[in-house]
Amino acid sequence: MNKNLPFMQWQLGLPSIDSIDNTEQAFGDAFLSAGQILYKYLLKIKSNCEITQEFSGEPFNLAVLGLFAKMCRSYYSYILLEVHKDRSGSQIFIEHLCETTLTLTYLLEEVDKSIFAKYIQASIHQAGYLLIQVKEQLIQAPSHPDLLKLQNQLENFISKQEQSESFELLPDLGSYLWGSKTDNTAKRGAVVGLNFLSNPARQIATNVIPASYLDIQLNYLHSKEQSSQIDFTALRDAAYLCLHATQAFLEEVFGDCQTEINDLEEEQQTLNALYEWFYNAHIYYQMQVGQTGQKQNSSSLSNSKITQQKHPG
Repeated sequence: MNKNLPFMQWQLGLPSIDSIDNTEQAFGDAFLSAGQILYKYLLKIKSNCEITQEFSGEPFNLAVLGLFAKMCRSYYSYILLEVHKDRSGSQIFIEHLCETTLTLTYLLEEVDKSIFAKYIQASIHQAGYLLIQVKEQLIQAPSHPDLLKLQNQLENFISKQEQSESFELLPDLGSYLWGSKTDNTAKRGAVVGLNFLSNPARQIATNVIPASYLDIQLNYLHSKEQSSQIDFTALRDAAYLCLHATQAFLEEVFGDCQTEINDLEEEQQTLNALYEWFYNAHIYYQMQVGQTGQKQNSSSLSNSKITQQKHPG
């Protein structure tokens, strides 16, 4: 390994990989530090987009900006919990991250009005279904402030959407769900080549009722055995996923705002530097410490847009 940290990585403040002690905890601290740098970089992008009127005015742009913001939060929560070996907690947030980031990338790379309309329609039906549940609860507690607040939010959402498109609330809402309750995540991941983090077993396990006897048996009675190692492969891949989505997001932003290509090239250099750090750090960990007993994921985004100089046409 090169002892000299590349200039861009040094400028970002990324840890020097060769200086990391050969222990799992030292690598965990390094991955957390790099993850925090990635997180701050993502927040900076989000903040810049929120104040850019050219970008933030359209419904589609507002939706992808919201997804980007959720991606930032989910990523940071995931890395904190994973590095601190809270496996049951990290698995919940990796599902949020997968669902959010794959949806964001899918909407950006498969830009299609019908797809976005379906995305909105699914939420209209879900809002209608939740509103029915809220009203049923209000029969028992008609003055409950949170129920009344939620009712108002749902009614406002439905009313706002009705102004742009009509809909009929169907009794069977299964086909209108957009999320992990269907196979949409896996399908979207396959379309954009980012399904390597999707895990049906993990998705099912997150449905276990909190504090149930099953939850205790699966996640806590044997927690020392289950959380004995940090999953560095998943940490690397989570960063890849965010970087890929960020590339697609930036191309959409720069395309809408007609910003200079040089500005996109500067952002590309940052993305590449972050990608290379996680790629090399993972290899170095495998060489120096290894992960005995941990299944390695061979998927990688080495041929993705992150490692290419691609600009909007």
